[in-house]
Parts: sequence; structure tokens; C-alpha cells
Amino acid sequence: MKKLTLLAAVIFSLSSCVVYESHTVTGNPIGTKKGIAKGHIFSKNLDFTMSTAAKKGKIDKIGSVDTKVTVFLIPFYKTVVTGE
Repeated sequence: MKKLTLLAAVIFSLSSCVVYESHTVTGNPIGTKKGIAKGHIFSKNLDFTMSTAAKKGKIDKIGSVDTKVTVFLIPFYKTVVTGE
């Protein structure tokens, strides 16, 4: 029974889950600029919002937003904004 419990714990700890979404949020063109905001729960500044990604990419008009959440023991967040 101990071996089965240990095996289940190892499989659970090595498994991961990825959720990915892509959105066209406005009628603006996709554009050539790209801004990325990412973080995880132990980051000092856990700010992965669309506005932060747009500021990092110097984007005034957002064309699309991609969000990705990867869970491998802890969740990792990534937001990619494209536009002009």
C-alpha cells in the first residue's frame, strides 16, 4: 500500500495542466508590437494583466490578447498582448 501511495504522489507531482485562450478584444489590427507580462505565485510583483503587458510592449491600441496558465505544482501565468 505504501508503494501505491508513493507512486500516486510521484505521478501527481509530475503532472501538469495548461489552459490557453486567445481573444481578439477590439476591432483594432493585430499589429507588429508585442508585450508580455508573466509571473507565478511567488513573484514579488504578480501583475500579469493586459494593461501591464501593453505597457511593456508600448502598445496604445490592443488588437489581441493571449492568456496561458500552466500548473506544474504551482501556477505560472502569462499574458501576451499584440497591437499598435
